[in-house]
Amino acid sequence: MCWGGLAFLATAEIRPLEGALDRRFWLENMVIHHGFSAAEVQAATGLAESDLAAALGPLDLRPVGAERAVGQPLKVLPYPGGRHPRLGFFDGAMDPQRETKLSVFTPWDARSYVVVDVPEAIWSNLGLTYLAHTHIDTVWTQQGVTLAPLEWCRRADGSLAMERRLPNGIRFGVHAEPASNHVALRWWLHNGTPQALTNLRAQVCVLLGRSAGLAAPSATNRVLAGPFAAAGDESGRRWVITAWSALDRAWQNPPVPCIHSDPRLADCPPGETRAARGWLWFYEGADLGGEFARLRSTYLDVPEPAPEPRRAPIPDRLVVLTFDDSVASHHAHVRPLLKQFGFGATFFITEGFSFRTNKTDYLTWGQIAELHRDGFEIGNHTMSHLGVSAATLGRFRREIEFINERCAEHGVPRPVSFAYPGNALHPGALPLLRELGFRWARRGAQPEFPYETGRGIAYEPLEDHPLLLPTTGDARPDWTLENLKRAVAPARDGRIAVLQFHGVPDREHPWVNTPPERFVEYLTWLKANGYRGIAVRDLERYVDPADAPLEPWAIIERRQARNRP
Repeated sequence: MCWGGLAFLATAEIRPLEGALDRRFWLENMVIHHGFSAAEVQAATGLAESDLAAALGPLDLRPVGAERAVGQPLKVLPYPGGRHPRLGFFDGAMDPQRETKLSVFTPWDARSYVVVDVPEAIWSNLGLTYLAHTHIDTVWTQQGVTLAPLEWCRRADGSLAMERRLPNGIRFGVHAEPASNHVALRWWLHNGTPQALTNLRAQVCVLLGRSAGLAAPSATNRVLAGPFAAAGDESGRRWVITAWSALDRAWQNPPVPCIHSDPRLADCPPGETRAARGWLWFYEGADLGGEFARLRSTYLDVPEPAPEPRRAPIPDRLVVLTFDDSVASHHAHVRPLLKQFGFGATFFITEGFSFRTNKTDYLTWGQIAELHRDGFEIGNHTMSHLGVSAATLGRFRREIEFINERCAEHGVPRPVSFAYPGNALHPGALPLLRELGFRWARRGAQPEFPYETGRGIAYEPLEDHPLLLPTTGDARPDWTLENLKRAVAPARDGRIAVLQFHGVPDREHPWVNTPPERFVEYLTWLKANGYRGIAVRDLERYVDPADAPLEPWAIIERRQARNRP
């Protein structure tokens, strides 16, 4: 046995650092906040000793301060692995997976934290449906199926989210929202199987081993009064309390040490979703019973706010169809074919190139308005097809507003979708696009893949910023049906394919031309194989455009790191 439980951490749980943003976040997470030793950082990242020293060198990793501002939300971070979250009963949790674990730091000690494993396990009529470590067989290990590693997604609003799709169609996820004295949790499960799910319950473990004063059990500092489970220090004045609104059972496991308030969900027919609310509180005081009563009346007995209209689960074979540059063939050839096949689409409008003088190759505003009346989306592609850069950012607002004004003049709604001209990107564009009311913005596949290849990346809603939707396939004149098939193949398991077309045909830009006969072949194949073609704005049926990652560029850096030879 190695110090810190390192002997119990599997090589498979090593997570390499991918990109500068990832490297800074995880090293700060481990060294500053969790106080990891060099050996623990290496166990989590797989870095050699010399590589670790080089990675730490440019970072200013000062110890975290002891004080927390009044009213500031509790510090909640993804648990980084590399150090076993338990102090004992290791045989019951070999190879702990970090994607279900959150560290919640206590308000009275900045280096003291509990680890919430949510969910540690999920049970149903199918058996052990999920387990966040190795202990006993799940329905997947019995079949020899290995589930891919995941990470918590840190959101711009300060919350964290996790979502997993199981091979049989079940999806489940957790949303954690820190407040000043508690963390609100929501566990949900969607039944994508053809059979009803019954006896749905989860284990949610609050691991106490790294919380100063709370780890050592005694006869008086553990209280189980369902739905509450509480652990206190020796003085009986500092407590961590957890509860779930739909209780299965409250219990503890002293050897770990940990406490549980485990939720249960109502039976879930195929196609439906069930959810439960949970909380983790910190309390300082001597009246624990009174605190339970307050928490019950303030949290548990308060009805959950009426949910917003439920977004549909993302279906497999969902494809966003986009057409750039106001090419005349969008009206002449693309429009009737989309109507014939029942596909939606977004046309990104610019008055660049020879739009104003060449009405053989470019749309008229009357035709653009007709595309709108036909039910297609009109998006903004700037007045002059201006690529966004540090040099052009000052002109960007006027370029966008010009197209918005032209839309208004012709009875076209103010665009909510934008496409970056030339697929050029700049961080300064995001706040301006949001200020101007855009909900979505499509980019190319750059910088993950070179423009020349036409190759791209599927849109991953929890990872990709809504104003940085990646192109999954950028049609070229030498494309064949096989290229299209490869481009849309990733449209499954919650990912969405975004296709970028230009003219069909495109005489002024032959390098992005799509031959009309080839386009017919593409649409015919998509329809015959059950693909659903939608406009960019239609993503809102499935994804909240206000839900954005905290670090918009982190997923781009991670993909670049994975693509390096």
